[in-house]
Amino acid sequence: MNIEQLALTVISFLISVIGYFIKQLFEKIQKHDTMINEHTTSIKVIETEHNTLNNRIDDLFTAIKELSQEIKQLSKELSKKKDL
Repeated sequence: MNIEQLALTVISFLISVIGYFIKQLFEKIQKHDTMINEHTTSIKVIETEHNTLNNRIDDLFTAIKELSQEIKQLSKELSKKKDL
């Protein structure tokens, strides 16, 4: 085995080791991308649910205000009838 063959063998080995670590790195990157996509989807679902709940709470507050006004009106009418 001469020096050229030995150098070629060492370089091939180094390229194989570097390739192995690059492959591992890309697998981790792909795993992280998958997790990011899953989390993004989960966040969008949570945002949608939050907006829906906010709308429902606003509707409830509106209904409570309307009921309060009706109760006040009925109370006034009842007090007028008592006065008669």
